[in-house]
Amino acid sequence: MRSAFYFRMAVAGLCVGLIGFSTTLFIPLARGTFHAPPIVEIHGALFFSWLLLLVCQAQLVRTRRLPTHRRLGWVGAGLAVAMAASGVAVDILVTHRDLAAGQGDLARGQFLNILIEMVIFLGLVVAAVLCRRKPGWHKRLILLATISVLGPAWLRFRHFLPWVGNPFVTFSLIADAALLVAIGHDLRTTRKVHPAYLWAGSAMFAIHCAELFLSDTGPWLATARLLLGEG
Repeated sequence: MRSAFYFRMAVAGLCVGLIGFSTTLFIPLARGTFHAPPIVEIHGALFFSWLLLLVCQAQLVRTRRLPTHRRLGWVGAGLAVAMAASGVAVDILVTHRDLAAGQGDLARGQFLNILIEMVIFLGLVVAAVLCRRKPGWHKRLILLATISVLGPAWLRFRHFLPWVGNPFVTFSLIADAALLVAIGHDLRTTRKVHPAYLWAGSAMFAIHCAELFLSDTGPWLATARLLLGEG
């Protein structure tokens, strides 16, 4: 049986999603108090389908059931496209809601951030599909895509830790810290860092930092207004 590292990371990602969205999704669902437009429910279902599929795929590789893993991989590719499309739709919906509530530039900045996140996620998955015959690249790019898309789940940990200052920055950095765990695993097992982490991982982290520190700047907000059709 192969290393359990990627299986454990997949399970950890699923746990982060379940815990992070527990107060805004699962507990309200259990109480019958959750109400949201259908596109929000669809996006949530797609998001957790991705996390569940990731656990399944990692286990299939561990147990060397590679033909099944490859067939399900195409399901995952289609799921990623649907996730990105629904994520953009939810982003637009939530932004218009927040603008109507008077959140102004905060809503515009977050709109562009989420839009970029969907592009990053889908781009990493496409790269992983193109590298499917290079297992070292493939599994790391899929892990990076999952790390990136888990940002909103990590941000919701602020409901459990309300005393944490500047939660957008703090939990974004915590989310990307998973990259350090992956790099540490590489160093421990191969004594070097894989290029996927050096290049794609570094680019992902740099973009996340740009989102944090540029989201309230003039060019960022002007781009958001343009994309939202505000002129």
